[in-house]
Amino acid sequence: MTDEQRQNATDWLTQKALAALLGISPQTASSWAKSQRLRRFEHGIESAGRRRYSRLLVEREVEQCLDAAKKRQDELLRLDQDAPAPN
Repeated sequence: MTDEQRQNATDWLTQKALAALLGISPQTASSWAKSQRLRRFEHGIESAGRRRYSRLLVEREVEQCLDAAKKRQDELLRLDQDAPAPN
């Protein structure tokens, strides 16, 4: 097994593991999968009719969402500090 094959094999997530990483219920993950909302995370290979997802893609997405939330929070805090004090 090559390094790339080994990485790809360990990169796969089940829908249940994906739900845990996203902080949603397995039922929500199933609903999102049916509505194609999770398609960007799919490996594109089904295993026994079950979807598999890329851990790397999910972790990257979660990190980007957290970074965006932190930036937005910083902006809001800055705006709050710049606002005039109430009389």
